[in-house]
Amino acid sequence: MTKFQLPLPIIPDELLQEIFLRSSAKAVGRCMCLNKFWHRQLRQPETCIQHMRRQKVLDQHVLFHVGYSLLLMGSDSLYIENAASGEEVHVQQPFGVGIHGWFRIVGVSNGNICFKFSREQDDTRLLVWNPTTQCSREIFDPHRDHGRSYFPVYGFGHVPNSDAYTIIHICKRDIADAYIFFSRYCSRRSTWFHCVDCLPGVEKIDPNSVFNNGHAYWITGTGDSYATPKSVLCYSVEDESFSEVSIPVGAIYTVHNLLTHKEKVALLAHTYNEFGYVAAIWHLNEDAGGNRILEQYCRFASRSIRENLILFVDDNLLLLVNNSKERELLVNYRYIELVLTEYDIEHGTRNLLVRRAWRYPETPHPITVRSTLKYFAGMFPV
Repeated sequence: MTKFQLPLPIIPDELLQEIFLRSSAKAVGRCMCLNKFWHRQLRQPETCIQHMRRQKVLDQHVLFHVGYSLLLMGSDSLYIENAASGEEVHVQQPFGVGIHGWFRIVGVSNGNICFKFSREQDDTRLLVWNPTTQCSREIFDPHRDHGRSYFPVYGFGHVPNSDAYTIIHICKRDIADAYIFFSRYCSRRSTWFHCVDCLPGVEKIDPNSVFNNGHAYWITGTGDSYATPKSVLCYSVEDESFSEVSIPVGAIYTVHNLLTHKEKVALLAHTYNEFGYVAAIWHLNEDAGGNRILEQYCRFASRSIRENLILFVDDNLLLLVNNSKERELLVNYRYIELVLTEYDIEHGTRNLLVRRAWRYPETPHPITVRSTLKYFAGMFPV
């Protein structure tokens, strides 16, 4: 009996491209390992950008950096939570900091995570890592040239319509000093560009940053511990220049965060007391004259005093830390249990998303939430 073999069907390139765009980043990463042709095709910048745009709709995650105490160095962990199902993925960071080391997240962009870490106290370095491809790049930290007397802030993000990313480093010696030391790293050239710039009126810069559409943003403030926000500081990668947008009096609350909301940079101002919780979102827009201004997009309130720090906003989804807590050194909150709640701004409804205790018998200390960020798996190179 003769055996017949049917020829394999030839899949058009357009259909194959669509299959890849609809697949998860993990599946695409496996296909890249099959042969050189697929590896070359799937590593194209256009493919990476189109795939990331699809993933932002289909595959939303939250990246958590949690620790157990400011006094227990080397005990921090990373977790990725699926924002739809609550499924948890423990992430093993690509460096060993040891008991005397530490790390923090500088930023997340297109599936790549930028860290600042140290294995031995002041021996700081930067590292860009892609959890999907498990590729990483260690980068020199320019702050090592300035020492402890300078307070550094960073920014991290991709250049629009490109697979290249930028790391920004700013530091100044004194709050009254108008001059700053500025450094910018380009992944294409693998080099740092250094200069000295003048920012009159900028006293303190909050270390948390947002990178959107080729611009890095920070909140500037005055007074102790950034108590009084003053403006939103913007750096344009294309123009290589700084600009400021004043924060309106109506947007000055107790706590302020920068984030992206409906594809725009937004200022989240919120406060809470014994009467409840109030928050407002202000979008960074342009007026008729082309000047950037902050305009209030929405305002909402809650009578529950247990709801506090909003971690990030994505369209109508708010994720809140909602649990009994205790204060730690005036800047961090320690939680026995972490509860995430999704909040619909338009309808005012809530839904329990994740309940996680991140507390183990061998580690009896309450956890500290160092940072939380949106995360989308991607195939961008490091």
